[in-house]
Amino acid sequence: MPHRILSEVQLPDFQDRPKKEGDILRTAEDLFMQFGYDRVSVEEICREAKVSKVTFYKYFKNKLEVLEDYMTVRLELGMEVFTRIRTADASLPEKMKALIAMKESAVSHFTPVFYKSLLSGDEQVQGFMHRWGATSLSAMRDFLEDGQRSGEIHPDYSIDFLLHIWNSLAETARSEDMMTMFNDDMVKLSTDFLNFLCFGTTGPPQE
Repeated sequence: MPHRILSEVQLPDFQDRPKKEGDILRTAEDLFMQFGYDRVSVEEICREAKVSKVTFYKYFKNKLEVLEDYMTVRLELGMEVFTRIRTADASLPEKMKALIAMKESAVSHFTPVFYKSLLSGDEQVQGFMHRWGATSLSAMRDFLEDGQRSGEIHPDYSIDFLLHIWNSLAETARSEDMMTMFNDDMVKLSTDFLNFLCFGTTGPPQE
């Protein structure tokens, strides 16, 4: 299974949006990645995108709505890849390896400063991140149930138990301490996290 090709997550280009709206989203992405969500203002986005505030508010109510729009598109692109992996004609270990490659691809486009700003964001940001996580967890439930139906996950394991372990470890992986431990290398952190969850202490099967 060519999991690296299958698992490549594309970046949003917003070419399907009106030009000014796309300019705002692309500019906000650049600024968020450089400085973090919390340190970027609507005024800075407008200045760098070369749009007026009137134009900004034509498309977005506030900066949070820009973030939600951007992250929703990112999530949808990731879910498209996840669905391809889930429905591929491949064994569960192969799909798990593809899933890890998908996560590496997605995380590699985030900067540590942006990621940390999401983790420490206000209540509204945390609410959006929680909804995003719930969608991902629901997709993971489908993936694990597929594995159980195919006989590749032991039938005595409770899916709720597996998801609880997954979610608990994911919370740990998102902590500031864990980021520090990995020197802000989010790709390595993400890879080790998923390898451990999918394959345990022995790691993924050799090619």
